[in-house]
Parts: sequence; C-alpha cells; structure tokens
Amino acid sequence: MDDELQAFRSQWQQEVAARRTRVPALKTSASGASSKAARPPPPRDGARTTTLRTDTPSHHPDTLLTLLDTLAASHAASVQRMQADAQTDAVDELCTALASTHIGTCVAEMYAADPAVPMYVGRLPDEVWLHILREVIQPTRISSPTPAFREHIHFVTPSEPWRPYSGPDYIALERIGRVCWRLRRLTAHARLWKEIVACVYVPPHPSVTAPPCSWRDTFLYEPRLRMNGAYIATCQYTQQGMSEENVWVRVLHQVEFFRYLRFFPQGQCLSWLTTDPPSESVHQLWPGLQTKGCTTGRWRLLADDDRAGCTKRGATIVVEDLYDPSLRSYTFQMTLALRPSRGTWHRLDMLAYTSLHLHTGEVLPIPQKHSKPFLFSRVRSYGV
Repeated sequence: MDDELQAFRSQWQQEVAARRTRVPALKTSASGASSKAARPPPPRDGARTTTLRTDTPSHHPDTLLTLLDTLAASHAASVQRMQADAQTDAVDELCTALASTHIGTCVAEMYAADPAVPMYVGRLPDEVWLHILREVIQPTRISSPTPAFREHIHFVTPSEPWRPYSGPDYIALERIGRVCWRLRRLTAHARLWKEIVACVYVPPHPSVTAPPCSWRDTFLYEPRLRMNGAYIATCQYTQQGMSEENVWVRVLHQVEFFRYLRFFPQGQCLSWLTTDPPSESVHQLWPGLQTKGCTTGRWRLLADDDRAGCTKRGATIVVEDLYDPSLRSYTFQMTLALRPSRGTWHRLDMLAYTSLHLHTGEVLPIPQKHSKPFLFSRVRSYGV
C-alpha cells in the first residue's frame, strides 16, 4: 500500500513539473507568432522605419484615468475660453456704443444736441460771449438793425419805453446759464454781476461800499425791491345787505379788492386801490397813471442791521407823500416790512398806514383789518 502511494506521488510530481516547463514555452511561441503577425512588411525602398509600441488602456487602467483627466481639463479650458471671449465681445460692444454716443464732459466747450449739425457759436471766444451777455442785462432796449430786405423796411419794431424802469434783466442772464456748463461759468462772471449790483443798489437803495467776496451773492442776499413787476395784496371782507323781496332774510356780500404797489428806480412809487383783477390792472401801472384810487409817492429802503453777521436780514420800506388828486388836503404814508428771502424778495407786510392833514398837520392811523401781505408778481410788459 505504501509502495503504491509513493509511486502515485512521484508520478504526480513529474506531471506538475512537466506542466510547468510546458507553459512558458507556449507563451514564448505565442508571443513570437503574434509579433511576427503584427510586424509590418519592410518597405520596398529600403528606408528605415521606427515602430512605436503602445499599450492598450485595457492592460493599464492608470492610462485610462489619465486620458479622462486630460479630456476634462481641455473641456474646462475651452469653456473658460468661450466665456472670456463672450465677455470681451460684450465689453467691445459697450465701448463701441459709448464711443458713438455724444457725451460732453468739458465745461469749457459747447456741445450740440445733434452731433451731425455744426454749432458755430461754440467757436466764439469768451470775450465775445461776455460782450453779448453784457448786452443781455442792459435795462435799455437795443436799437433794431436796418432790415436786409426791401419787403421788411416798412416793419418797425414796437417801442418799449417801460423797459428802463425794470432794471437789469438778470432773469434772462440766469436762463442763459441753464443752457450748458460753459454758459453757466460765463454768466457767473464777476464783471457781469458787478454791473448788475451797480445798477440796482443806488439811492434810495443802500449802496454797497465794501467789495464783497462774490457780487452774485451780494445781489442775492442784500435787501432790495424788485422793479420788474408789481407787489399785489388781495383783500376780502364781508358787508351786510338787505333783501328786497324779504326783509327777514339777512344778506351778506363778500367784497374783494386789490392793492397794487409798483416801485421805480428813481424813488417813485405807485399805489393803486381798486376792485379790478390783476389781469386787467398790472399792465396799467405806468408813471403818470391818473385814475380813481391811485396815489403817487416816494419810497426809501432802510436795511436792518447785520449784528450777528447773518445773511438773512430784511429791511423796512417807507412810502411817504402819497398824494391823491381827489383828496387835495391829505397825504398818506405807508410803512412796510421786506421779509428776508434768498434772491426773491417777494413779500411785503403792512406795518402802518397813516394820513397827514396838510393844513393842520394832524396824523391819523388808518385801520387795516382786512389787509393782506403783498406778494410780488412779475410783469413782462406794460401799456398793452
């Protein structure tokens, strides 16, 4: 039994040894055969060729991961490149649109609303513009030029004798300054506002003695009366009446009247008490007006003391020697308060109203129960 087992073991070991020696031989022969089959035929011209051996991804998994990583990186780079190109195109389009849009940023130049239309006034130097602006603020009317065509020779510009009484046309100067930054800078020139101050602040206005830091600020903050319009007070009161049909019915009438004040540069003042509305009355406020309720006098302005150095200070207006041709024995005096306001000076409050008997010298106060403050209203023309 032991001999048989030993013989079987020896035979099995021989078979295992024979099997081990046969497998490498098969592999060597198979590789040789495959190399011969995969080997390309030699070139006919005898040129030397090099064969590059690459392993398939199935034999090496790391190569597949590397390939996938490379593809993902190239895809991300292409996406980033496309996004950058899109942003660059958007920026280029915006720059092109801004370049085509006409935006004026220089305060020393004038820009036309339509860039395609030439603007010749923008080429005028500042000296010429200052001369034009000086003509704008002149209170006197400029003489009309000679017509260039025969058919216009018969046309005569209507005279405006009321314009010198209105003072410098500073409102037109401010409107011109709203056109562009260059005109805003030119209309704020100290020479222009110095001429305006010199024309306005003359007696009976208090004169400006010390040179201020800004002539325009002086015109805005120094008390003054406006000459290019009228101060209007609207007053109302009720009056008891009687009914003709029924004596037991109580009738109340509401009466409305207006008081107009117009001041002139020479110190003359017109005061008119009437029931006519402003639309029918303000154009008649002209020197020499003679109608019922109209008196003519003289005015003077007394500025308040600037004790605290405050720019908001008012003034007291005294209108005296108001004479009514229908009341030859009396003259009237009116005391008004000019409220402080920046550049407008549009409100006057009645402080006192008295009458003076010329023969006896008796002064009597006139009650003003229904008086209202005077508000300024600009009048563009008179005598129309």
